[in-house]
Amino acid sequence: MSVKRRLYLSNILMLILPILLVIVTAICMLLIYQGVTGFRGGPPMSNGEQLQNRMNQAEKLSNQLAATTDMQQLEQILGDFNRERRESGVQASLYSEGQRLYPPDSSVALPADIGAPQSASSVVLTDRYAIYRFPAGPYTLALTDTSFNIETNRSQRSVYVGIFMLALITGIVIFTNRFLTRFVVRSIAGPIDTLVEGVHQLRDGNLTYRILHEKQDEFADVCRDFNEMAAQLSEMVEERRKNESSRRELIAGISHDLRTPLTSIKAYLEGLEKGIAVTPQMQAKYFATIKGKVEHLEHIINQLFLFSKLDVGEFPLYLERVDLGSEMERLVGVFAAEYRPKGLDLTIEGNLPHVAAKIDVVQFRNVIQNVLENSLKYTDKQRAQVVVSGNEGEQTVEIRLTDNGPGVEADELDRLFDVFYRSDDSRKRTELGSGLGLAISSKVIERLGGHISAHRAPAGGLSIRMVLPKEKGVEDGHEKNSDY
Repeated sequence: MSVKRRLYLSNILMLILPILLVIVTAICMLLIYQGVTGFRGGPPMSNGEQLQNRMNQAEKLSNQLAATTDMQQLEQILGDFNRERRESGVQASLYSEGQRLYPPDSSVALPADIGAPQSASSVVLTDRYAIYRFPAGPYTLALTDTSFNIETNRSQRSVYVGIFMLALITGIVIFTNRFLTRFVVRSIAGPIDTLVEGVHQLRDGNLTYRILHEKQDEFADVCRDFNEMAAQLSEMVEERRKNESSRRELIAGISHDLRTPLTSIKAYLEGLEKGIAVTPQMQAKYFATIKGKVEHLEHIINQLFLFSKLDVGEFPLYLERVDLGSEMERLVGVFAAEYRPKGLDLTIEGNLPHVAAKIDVVQFRNVIQNVLENSLKYTDKQRAQVVVSGNEGEQTVEIRLTDNGPGVEADELDRLFDVFYRSDDSRKRTELGSGLGLAISSKVIERLGGHISAHRAPAGGLSIRMVLPKEKGVEDGHEKNSDY
């Protein structure tokens, strides 16, 4: 049950339940009241003790009167009784054959037939007094109690019942509200405590902590969002750790790749300065070496500049709509002639898909050249071989370049595109390259709207897979955009 529904139900029950309980309580009290009194308008329960007390007094007095027939003694017994109870409003009268014998007069106007002979006791109740009649031998004893007043006692009883009902209603309302409040608060406080615990866990660095909340209420979405936030934080921390590691590798790689040619340049300059190269041939050789090292430094710096611009998205791409199959066939023809003397054979397997794609022709050429350079530098064969193949998807086109080199371990394939990353010892020789080529290629393909990945070839080499989005339709000419 949702928290909103719990609150709505609780508010309704807080209004209805106390009313129902009060009604039921009132009915029960009315039934109890009727069962105790036995008749409507009879004496209330609070007068029962007074009635019983007066009847006991009247019965005791009638027994004393029945024990003697001496009128003088009877009057003395009645006089003593009345004097003792004068303040309480109780008076005893003696009748014979309906005529009052004692006392001669009465302060209370009694019914005319009050002294009629009777064989059993009886009680007469009015709004002003109560009369208890008992047979006393040949006489009739009438005990009048003017302190007994039904209306007064009813009023007192009403006050007592009203106070009792008010206290009962108050208790019912307090109990009901407390129960319903606990019913609602429990459904809110529990999840809040769970969320607080989760926040504390994240604060303390436990990013693997997840909240388990099975109830389908408002807190379910909050807990699910919390778990997603925790997962994103964990990914961000892991990404930051990787970035820190990559940054350290970048600084170390830049330092190493720049220091090596600089050291060679310094050594050759010192040789020229100290006159070691005395012949023109040796001097020309030294100058050629220095020039090559400077060009190498310039290449590294240009690669770093290109990578940094691509990384922050500030490098402009000049996009053209081309037939990707025809462009790849042209590039393969150019690179095959260029790399054959260097020891790399480049061939096409099957038919390349002739589909339209938007690319930066210059940067795409650099991507293909970076992959070929990587295969040539790290080959373990006498001649390196790279096979180009393609495949057309529904919305994308795929280009694969597969070499016959030593390949890369499966757990290191994804890291090949990290800047300055070299997977094994054979790939960590700085004279073979700076480690920026594949990182730049990855950035270019991403800017073209595609993605690049590395895989192990069935024969054991390395396969570079590039996937680019297709353009619908083929148009003549070129469409250029300097900021893609």
